[in-house]
Amino acid sequence: MTISKLKDLLKVCKIKPVANEFEMHPCFQQEQLFKFCLKNEILPIAYCPIGSPNRPARDVTDEDEVDVEEPTIKRIAKRLGIHPATVCVKWAAQRGAVPIPMSANPRNILANLESTFSTPLTKQDMKDMKGCEKNSRLIKGQVFMWIGSNGWQDLWK
Repeated sequence: MTISKLKDLLKVCKIKPVANEFEMHPCFQQEQLFKFCLKNEILPIAYCPIGSPNRPARDVTDEDEVDVEEPTIKRIAKRLGIHPATVCVKWAAQRGAVPIPMSANPRNILANLESTFSTPLTKQDMKDMKGCEKNSRLIKGQVFMWIGSNGWQDLWK
């Protein structure tokens, strides 16, 4: 849910939402939504914390920035001797979100779990990760479009 949708919901709900799952990865940090959730005691759930490099072709555009290719993430990964995707999962968890990376590969599932309790990113790493923000939404949601909409951007207002 977006901030405007959450504000509308909070005005009328009898039970406040406990969590909000939304796309969040280093190249699409959604800082305002993230802070809004924390301020309102709503747990942010980071959907696609590694940036969904294998998303369906319908969601790929020329403007997309893929996190595992981001130079800052690659630099941190190289220094720590880990995969760039692991850096993304660490970033989300250390930031205060619950990351939900997706994989069917047992090796990757284990690596995702280990990333949340192994050596943390440094304060400088976390600061440097802020520079990865590109406002690059990767999950457009075209499959949810309705007749008369102006485009996928209408979903995220």
